[in-house]
Amino acid sequence: MANSPDNIEETEYEMPALFVPPAASRPQAAQIPVAPPPSRPVPAVVPIDDPIGECLMRFGDELRAGVRPKIEDYLNEVTPPIRESLLVALLRVELTAQLDDGEPLFIFKPQFLERFPQQKALVLQLFKEFEAAETTDVRSEHTAEPFETAPDSKPLVPGPNSTPMKSTLGRFQVIRELGSGANGRVFLARDPKLGRDVAIKIPHVERLRTPQDIERFLRATRAAAQLRHENLCPIYEVNDIPGQYFLVMAHIKGKPLSHFLNEHKRLPIRQSVLIAKLIALAMVEPHQKGIVHRDLKPDNIQIDEERHQPVIMDFGLAHFDMPDQPQLTQDGQLMGTPYYMSPEQAVGHSEEVGPLTDLYALGVIFYEMLTGERPITGRTVGEVLRNVHTQQPNPPNQHRPQIDQALSDLCLKAIAKTPTERFGSMAEFAKVLASYLKTMRG
Repeated sequence: MANSPDNIEETEYEMPALFVPPAASRPQAAQIPVAPPPSRPVPAVVPIDDPIGECLMRFGDELRAGVRPKIEDYLNEVTPPIRESLLVALLRVELTAQLDDGEPLFIFKPQFLERFPQQKALVLQLFKEFEAAETTDVRSEHTAEPFETAPDSKPLVPGPNSTPMKSTLGRFQVIRELGSGANGRVFLARDPKLGRDVAIKIPHVERLRTPQDIERFLRATRAAAQLRHENLCPIYEVNDIPGQYFLVMAHIKGKPLSHFLNEHKRLPIRQSVLIAKLIALAMVEPHQKGIVHRDLKPDNIQIDEERHQPVIMDFGLAHFDMPDQPQLTQDGQLMGTPYYMSPEQAVGHSEEVGPLTDLYALGVIFYEMLTGERPITGRTVGEVLRNVHTQQPNPPNQHRPQIDQALSDLCLKAIAKTPTERFGSMAEFAKVLASYLKTMRG
């Protein structure tokens, strides 16, 4: 792990799990007398002598409406003899709803134990139930055996902007597609030489049309391959076969941060601060070496399911600043994703794009984690790009009153329109986030 400047303490907090991955199957019923599990439809008409059923119906309705109901409010509506059963039933409804929506179970065990200290045994048993289902879930990364090399083997189904792929790429055996985006497609592959799974990124054809495009791609990937940090995806090599360049990276098992933020979902406040801090720390080394990512966004941050930490992916748009080399990005050339573009990036002023551009993008991600909303809105690309310059974001605490003024101001500073009004560096941003975490712990 790379050393951090300015004595930033990276290991000060024992992090439980930034994300508790969702179990693939419904957990078995806990050995506690509770109401029927939420997967069973609640009757349209609830008997008047069934307060648990009535609470479950209203609680479920609020969840489906996008409201985050508080379990404590419902517990206060019933008499003590049935509160324990109602607590477990409501917890099950909330966790099950998250599973059904593909959300992570990001309510931490310590938080529940703090909220319900008198029901510690019940909370622990319920979490044990979900964790047991998770550990018995055997996931296979291979949906089929690796494709065999054969002269008549069929190519994978190509995307609209990409070259059709064969079942092998050089020495790599392509298994399946992991995803695609504006810059290229990513595949899971097997490296038979080293006996490991890798991720292969193939840029779209239009990304490498000219010798300058190719040189920029090679220059950035060579530089990124020198980076060593546990929250940066390792790059193993860059290869080319006739007419096709591709990047070979570590395969990080997990899901992108965007998966956990879909449909305007937000994360717990402390968790959001921790993730932002880890990303900021990870970007210190690239910035020190003259590498600007230029496309930080939730799609490019993978949540490692083994370590439960964010891993920054895809330096395919990276800007590599070498004083003795010509600038390959022309002024006016837009690079990045509109919602996460800084004002200087949105107008294509390449000479102004630098580390504070990445800091702005991280600020947007931070805002989205905290509020479930993006700070800049727009129905079209052109409208978003205009709004980046003209629209003033609402303070985060207007979306979420639990966010205090200090954190709201901190987030807005990261996405200031003018670079000089933002934090001076990722190192400074990380230090401020670390200080804020200390106040939360206290």
